[in-house]
Amino acid sequence: MKSRFKGLFYIVFLLILSVQLAACNGNENSNENAIKKDEKQYHLKVGYLKMNGAPLADIAIHEGFFEEENLTVEMVPFNASTDGINALQTNKIDIGLTFGTTTPLAFIAQGADLDIIGGHMEGGHPVYVPKEDADKYKSFEDFKGKTIGVVRLGVPDIVFKTALKKAGLDLEEDVKFVEFKTNANLIEAAAARKVDAAFSLSGFLSQATEAGLVPFIWSNDVQPGHVCCRVVTRGDYTKDQEIAFKKFLKGLIKAERLKLENPKIAVEASKERFNLSDEEINEIVNEEHLINSADPHKHQVEVLWEQMKDLGYIDGDAKNIDLNKYFNLTFYEEALKELMEENPDDDYYKKVFERYKKQNL
Repeated sequence: MKSRFKGLFYIVFLLILSVQLAACNGNENSNENAIKKDEKQYHLKVGYLKMNGAPLADIAIHEGFFEEENLTVEMVPFNASTDGINALQTNKIDIGLTFGTTTPLAFIAQGADLDIIGGHMEGGHPVYVPKEDADKYKSFEDFKGKTIGVVRLGVPDIVFKTALKKAGLDLEEDVKFVEFKTNANLIEAAAARKVDAAFSLSGFLSQATEAGLVPFIWSNDVQPGHVCCRVVTRGDYTKDQEIAFKKFLKGLIKAERLKLENPKIAVEASKERFNLSDEEINEIVNEEHLINSADPHKHQVEVLWEQMKDLGYIDGDAKNIDLNKYFNLTFYEEALKELMEENPDDDYYKKVFERYKKQNL
């Protein structure tokens, strides 16, 4: 009888203990949920060029990478890079995502207080020529005497003019340049054969092909590793913005990986950005010459800066500007370190960190 009572006591004790543990776990989960729920929310207005889209940001939005960081991203479209940088300077947006590299650099040369904090695109720029004239061009020397359409201070403008100079052409005497504000206007002029060639973007490949234009060469072939769109901010920012910038880059880094592993996700994520067929969207966001990387790639930005000086786009006192003052690599580095800490057994982020050191430090 005594033994039976003792056994009953243990059963009751275990039942009570299990209820208490469940209650404790419930309280712990409630506390965790409360912490997550109460964690501060951040918001960023991010500017981008309509024609380029914003593949990494779109993937991060589509996959909830920003949401995981309690970050809301509002995408703001622009037709021209200069308009986007002007909006950034007047606090209408917080980040410039796809306004190129050379446009922000030109603003810096004019005294703008901007910071380059990350990257988005590299390579992917073609020289378009009429299909019927394609056989006439074997090298950049063959552009002597031609009229070339450009968007002044776009990355293609810098990369391909540098190539013309290396080929021995005098940019004042041997070729004529016609400047356009947007690439859309440039392609229209090339389609109407008002220019012999166009230094443009891969985002217009479909329109160019329909207009009887073909790529003569790609910027990657001319200048391997060159950068295009950099993530740009104003030089002064609040503490909240600093936190938000890190969170934003963290989302881009994760999106970069996903796009490498599954390029089709970029098409799905970009559907709301373009009113086009899946095939046309794929041509824009997954064009083989276009590389999406969130890395700031400081060393290649410095190459473009020197080329701009050589071409006369940066002169006078601006030549003496210390470009190092216009980089803030902290946000990208902190974002990457957080991802390594969260994924200690994942070699991917470790390799990305080694790339970062090579390309920036």
